[in-house]
Amino acid sequence: MKSLRRHASVWKTAFVQFIVNDGMTAAGNMAFLAMLSLFPFIIFLVAISGTLGQTETGIEAINFMMSVLPPEVGTVLQGPINGIIKSTGAEILTGSILFAIWTAANGVECARGVLLKAFGWEHAHAIWIRRLESLAVVIFGAITIIIAMSILIIGPALFKAATNLFPDAMTDGISGLWHYINFMLSPAVLLLGLYGIFLALTPRSVNNPSRLPGTLLTLTILFVAAKGLSFYLSYADNYDVTYGSLAGVVITQIFCFVVSMGFVLGAELNAAYSKSRQEQKSVETKSIPA
Repeated sequence: MKSLRRHASVWKTAFVQFIVNDGMTAAGNMAFLAMLSLFPFIIFLVAISGTLGQTETGIEAINFMMSVLPPEVGTVLQGPINGIIKSTGAEILTGSILFAIWTAANGVECARGVLLKAFGWEHAHAIWIRRLESLAVVIFGAITIIIAMSILIIGPALFKAATNLFPDAMTDGISGLWHYINFMLSPAVLLLGLYGIFLALTPRSVNNPSRLPGTLLTLTILFVAAKGLSFYLSYADNYDVTYGSLAGVVITQIFCFVVSMGFVLGAELNAAYSKSRQEQKSVETKSIPA
């Protein structure tokens, strides 16, 4: 019961801090920068995958990202993304690519600002250090995505080659297990990606910070937003009456806003759990007799 009260208190603190720190405004800003940074990041992803001789892997990574989005959002983004893929070459050291990295880093810096606001600005480094770290996150993130997608592409081929060495009677059960694992890959990759963002951007001066609660909350809100928006739009046939030809863009922005809200709330939840853990340790330390 004591543990349940502690968790309830932490969640209450997270929601209160979300309101106090003006989380809705932060989510709106983050949603705008997410849209602004998405295409530059894709340009960089395609360019670096081409440089590494993994163009197809980069395209598969983009297709994977599109598969997570509601179909209506994916339809809006697919056209411009196809244009990017066709026009972006492997020449990475060009002004446009460097500008793309810088613009994509703005989205990372916005997410870092959300975490700093949740944990306290006293943990912030100098702005030039934060900017260099954001650029490193973009570059490392793109390379990590390419490596992860290479594994996802090679994995099924290796599994098929291995099962061909054995009789079907021996591999039927393993094939069923592989199908289940393949089904869980998408949530697992997203979970690791979100956890990596919280891991990279949470202030390092914070002592033993929580990251998993906010990661799980953000992932849950992402899936609920994707399914919920698709369900709503399947019954709202006239949603484009209000915004006309901009309806698709507005829907995409709404989706980004809801997911950004989940990220901001996740940051507050991580901060609340971290502070609760520190307070609990402080109480336990004081209760130890000298």
